[in-house]
Amino acid sequence: MADTSKQNEEIKETIEAPQDSPEEALEAEGSDRSVFGWKAILILIISVALSLYHLYTAGFGLIVSTNQHLFIHLLAGLLLIFLIFPRKKGLGQTTIVWYDMALAGLVLVVGSFVMLNQTHQTILQGNMETSHMIAGIIMILLLLEAARRVVGKPLLIIALIFIAYYFLGDYLPPPFGHGRANFEQFIYEMMYTSTGILGTPLSVSANYVFIFILFGAILEATGAGKMFIDLALRAVGHYRGGPAKAAVVGSGFMGSISGSSVANAVTTGTFTIPLMKKVGFRPQTSGGIEVASSSSGQFLPPVMGAAAFLMIEYTPYSYAQIMISALIPAILTYIAIIWMVHIESVKHNIQGLAKDSLVSGRKSLLQQGYLIVPIIALVYFVMAGNTVFNAAFYSIVMLLTVAILAHRLRERFGAGLLIAGVLAGVAYGMYHLFGWHFEISVMIAIGTFICVFFVLFQNKFNIESAPIKFKARELMISLEMASRKALTVIAACATAGILIGIINLTGLSGSLPTIIVGFAGDQLLLVLFFTFIACLIVGLGLPTTATYVILASMIAPALIEMGVPIMAAHLFVLYYGVLADDTPPVNLPAYAVSGIARADPIITGVQGFKYDAGALLLPFVFTMNTIILLLPENQGMFAWYEIVWAIFTALVGILAFVTVIQNYMFVKYRWFEWILALSSALVFIHPAFISDLIGVGLFALLISTHLLRKRSIDRDRGSGAEVTA
Repeated sequence: MADTSKQNEEIKETIEAPQDSPEEALEAEGSDRSVFGWKAILILIISVALSLYHLYTAGFGLIVSTNQHLFIHLLAGLLLIFLIFPRKKGLGQTTIVWYDMALAGLVLVVGSFVMLNQTHQTILQGNMETSHMIAGIIMILLLLEAARRVVGKPLLIIALIFIAYYFLGDYLPPPFGHGRANFEQFIYEMMYTSTGILGTPLSVSANYVFIFILFGAILEATGAGKMFIDLALRAVGHYRGGPAKAAVVGSGFMGSISGSSVANAVTTGTFTIPLMKKVGFRPQTSGGIEVASSSSGQFLPPVMGAAAFLMIEYTPYSYAQIMISALIPAILTYIAIIWMVHIESVKHNIQGLAKDSLVSGRKSLLQQGYLIVPIIALVYFVMAGNTVFNAAFYSIVMLLTVAILAHRLRERFGAGLLIAGVLAGVAYGMYHLFGWHFEISVMIAIGTFICVFFVLFQNKFNIESAPIKFKARELMISLEMASRKALTVIAACATAGILIGIINLTGLSGSLPTIIVGFAGDQLLLVLFFTFIACLIVGLGLPTTATYVILASMIAPALIEMGVPIMAAHLFVLYYGVLADDTPPVNLPAYAVSGIARADPIITGVQGFKYDAGALLLPFVFTMNTIILLLPENQGMFAWYEIVWAIFTALVGILAFVTVIQNYMFVKYRWFEWILALSSALVFIHPAFISDLIGVGLFALLISTHLLRKRSIDRDRGSGAEVTA
């Protein structure tokens, strides 16, 4: 009894432990170089300037040409990469070495030259002077080195393979051969047009992804991650394997607005991993559950991962439509992870937490519940048809309002109201004088009202204010954090531009779908299987963004040519791109949480893939039967009960496949039961009512037989007889 009481006290201390400082969150972004003094200030200035620039352009539009805007985004990213990331990990540097300062200087000088010459008469005529070509070559080399540092060698290797393909096309047999290699044209297209580096991927990074990363960074700096975990623990923490289920729910909440799986894993894993280990989960399992939960957040609305924003450019759909189509598959994915966690808990008899050790849900909501309102505002603006970047900008205005005013209103109510009134008045005045968005003053007014409401209830119920006070220091750190988080995306998207440029210049984008369809013999399942394998192989060494760009350009057209709806084809590629993000050797979330879990990062990554694989067959299901995607072109075609049935059968298939992976339901599977469960899961891929009935019937039979076996085993144990499971 004393041991149980002591464990409960330890658990309570872990739950109530203060959140990691924002500085510690910065360390999770992949660099082990620690910089101090004026060099740290230089990094801070560039990072804050980049964040403020993107905040301004999201709200008020561009102040330069489109290509120059993309170059500002790219140059600032490359500058920060060479200042923050050493040439290789493990050097333990405490300063920026001379050659990295030289590379940063080269980026600034050569990059500025290329940017300013985007509108040069010679360039506009489709030609280059020698200086333009030399500068272009240097910038491409600098980009490839930056990508190697921040993303890893696999992306560099793939980029070099694509470049080699461009120049060696004459020596390849048909249908892959081509005779379009031209060195001068290559440099021109890659550096001075929207075909290459300044193409769609970098445009998406600059116009969409960065502003949402900024939103997530500010939200994290307010301590929202701790609130989400506390609420998740209160909801499911007392059930079997409660901390792990709370990690899934909390990481889902955080992942739906973060945009960075690494930051999400560290923010929530700091709290959940120690709790998971305390109740009996192994270190690598605890880390793997957090990795799976965080990575899957890239597929969960409202703020999906960077690759989802690329879908806006690669498909004819709005972001609101993409969100709607991804919602049900995303929820089913998280149900699969929770079911996987539950079976793991049953297998190892892992219990939940005592209710009295959990933080009150009412206390958490009254302390920081106002932080949920900007998320609701974000969803509203997106669904109302606003541009994605405007929706993010308005939500950030409200988020900053509530973050800044919450403590000030609690400490000095009158002064806080005065500050809010001045801000709203200035915004309203700027609306009349300079045409600022009227929504800015509305967001400030609503944010103020929300804060007043929460402060009054905090006083009434004697609830202390949130542990983190959002002041100038927290604001600066969140702005820096956003720029650091964006570096991987910037490097990956710019490099992906080279790949896409080569695919288009060589004609591969037009010929490859025909090759794939011809090879598969018009068998859609076979093409889907090839695509699935390609996603996993390409994703072994690439982040989701690069994986999606390559496959969306090369393979998604083949699926579309075979009759798969555009949305389904791209979500299929996106889903497996997210899943591949969990695969070693390049699994940044696993490396980030392995230190917290004190586990091997490779094994942690493998466990992460295992827990994400519960919904492995889901993309096959929603591609063969698109009802659950709620496609706009299907509106009115299906009755509500058909949609419910499609969701139900997809859920049953997922539950069956999870038991296959775990080789367990209520007790361990016998070999023929395992085959029966696998058959039940696979049969749901075929979109027919009779096959659905067969699948449901098989799984119902399994449940019945396992319940009987479980009761028999429990009865034998109670009587002291020898038991064989």
